Amino acid sequence: MAEEVGTGRRHVAIFANPLQGQALPALAVIEELVRRGYRVTYATSSEVAARLALTEATEGRWDVVGFLDDSVSPISLARGYFADDLPDLVVYDSSAVEVARAAAETWDGLPDPDFVDARFGEFLTRFGLAFLPEKPSLYRVVPGRVVAY
Repeated sequence: MAEEVGTGRRHVAIFANPLQGQALPALAVIEELVRRGYRVTYATSSEVAARLALTEATEGRWDVVGFLDDSVSPISLARGYFADDLPDLVVYDSSAVEVARAAAETWDGLPDPDFVDARFGEFLTRFGLAFLPEKPSLYRVVPGRVVAY
């Protein structure tokens, strides 16, 4: 999807390793984000990425990359993969929180203040996902929902 870099479409990176969790919630979120016009990159395990590629599940509408199960350096791989196309928003589940946070800490300015509102945050948390950077002054994450302050 490199041809879409700079087109103005918001880029969302989703970090989720279904070897430790469920793949279906992330796929449901991806499909909804694509339907809403976002450009999505799903960072997952190499096995899940290969299966999705073989089944052509992405149908060219979103990208999938597998490196979360790399025991040597998944954080370096994440930083390298997104170096030329930083996401506007990083979304993660509990299986990938360490990699998502460590990779995103070097990405300045994510997201812009208007990207995540309470409604969008609630949509993500319905599927067990959170976003970076966390906005503790604006939201309180409660299991199953986000509450605006």
